[in-house]
Amino acid sequence: KSIFVYLVALFFLIGSVLFLSSFFLNSSSSELIKQNNEIIFEAKNISINLGFKESDFILEVNSSMVNSLKDEKNLYVYQPKIDISGKNTFLKIISNKGTIAYDKNIVQLDNKTEISGKVNEKDILGKASKVDIDLNKRNLSSDELIIFIDEYEISVKEIILNEDEIVFKGSPVYLKDNKGLETETSIVKLKSNGELIFPSKLNIKNY
Repeated sequence: KSIFVYLVALFFLIGSVLFLSSFFLNSSSSELIKQNNEIIFEAKNISINLGFKESDFILEVNSSMVNSLKDEKNLYVYQPKIDISGKNTFLKIISNKGTIAYDKNIVQLDNKTEISGKVNEKDILGKASKVDIDLNKRNLSSDELIIFIDEYEISVKEIILNEDEIVFKGSPVYLKDNKGLETETSIVKLKSNGELIFPSKLNIKNY
């Protein structure tokens, strides 16, 4: 399902609270408005439901503030709280701010991103600087994404959301257990029964 379809419905639902404004919440954006004479809309305490392509996963964005520049295809969200839910999956992601690029079906979280929840019977915690959530590819990607599962700290570049398993990928994936043993692999899978498997060869780091 396209973000655009949901946004059309959103604009009708929140039409009564949208208003024209020249205020964009921070000084750098305010300067842009003065320079380009743009008009923006703004809405408070908004919830947006989005669907992943060819998947039962649902993404809900709750934001204290949503606004956009005129003629742009972006929605800017502030203090977003994102829920990703599906069969045996519930993830909560929070960040300081982000962007919904509805022409690309991508949600971009800018900084201080934290992840928590439960996937396939496993409790998950995580943190990252910036995260892209691609609704078409059904994945989360980041240059620096650290996930904690059981006794493992897993550093990855990508999390792929499949119905029957969650796949963690990297070049390589770095693993560290609670005893300090560090290993490398290319992929880790969390199966639907809660089993954490390492299908690729593990390379033990020597010190």
